[in-house]
Amino acid sequence: MSANEVRATEAVRLTWDEIRKRFPDEWVVLVDADWVNDTDFEFGSAEVIAHHKHRRDASPDVKAARAQDRDVGCFWTGAIRGTLPRLFL
Repeated sequence: MSANEVRATEAVRLTWDEIRKRFPDEWVVLVDADWVNDTDFEFGSAEVIAHHKHRRDASPDVKAARAQDRDVGCFWTGAIRGTLPRLFL
């Protein structure tokens, strides 16, 4: 385990607001989210299996969850930095 890696010790289902408060400015690896729909980033709750300061440190956790056929994603809990790309037609 690297210095930047922290694995969640117990399986707890949390809402996105609870996840952001508990793991501010970190990459969280979520599994088995209760998605509200297929188009928006909105879910009822999800299980946090790991959290990291750097995205690259989350890759092994994502791969392990995929190997177990779990619905998995890695998300940033902090503010979006930089500008958002704009679409010009």
